[in-house]
Amino acid sequence: MKRNRANILGVVVDSTNLVEVLRKIDIQVQNPNRRKPFFVVTVNPEFILLAQNDPEFKNILNSADLAIADGVGLKLAGIKNIIPGRKLVAELLEKPYKFFFLGGQNGVAGEMVKKYGGTFDEGEFDKTNPSRNNEILKKINKYKPDILLVAYGAPWQEKWIWNNLSDIHTRVCIGIGGAFDYLTGKTILPPKLVEKGGFEWLWRLVHEPWRWRRQLNLVRFIIDVLRTRIWSNLLASKLT
Repeated sequence: MKRNRANILGVVVDSTNLVEVLRKIDIQVQNPNRRKPFFVVTVNPEFILLAQNDPEFKNILNSADLAIADGVGLKLAGIKNIIPGRKLVAELLEKPYKFFFLGGQNGVAGEMVKKYGGTFDEGEFDKTNPSRNNEILKKINKYKPDILLVAYGAPWQEKWIWNNLSDIHTRVCIGIGGAFDYLTGKTILPPKLVEKGGFEWLWRLVHEPWRWRRQLNLVRFIIDVLRTRIWSNLLASKLT
């Protein structure tokens, strides 16, 4: 089946709606013959900027089975369907799947288990400690979840999944950043009107002023996309 995709500064992103994404994930959860987990990345403008200086991260994003567009800023780059990662996770949690919650901080993964069931392992992954990684994999594989949700933050969560993909006994893996914080109420959700208007970034800045440096990345992303588009248009005009 042909995928509707867009190349944004060298990162390929799928433009697909939430219903279709849920359908694709459900197919993979029900697929007993898949050898490796179905790998989903939730790409936002910050991911794309990080990938510009991190070839390994860019390759991982482009190698994922599904790259959903998470961030209204991606509309400027031609993506029509935006799916916030937290909304995807919230919809998945309504289904009768077995979940493993990996990562997060301040007890949030444990709170997810209390609220939604499943099991968890919290705390930072230490790449210098192989025994810690083996401990995590052993715990996941013993539980055999349908879906593994990893909240180490980008790019670490995607790199961890990619580097361990062949050893994880689950049907689907998703890097979900701060979704646990939203779903447990530790982070305040924006009003629907604010979200629909594309001003969630401003809402987060007001409630989490320490994020101001990260929000500047959105401005940088917009400038880079517009500059690339202008250059492409100029080049096209010279060739015609």
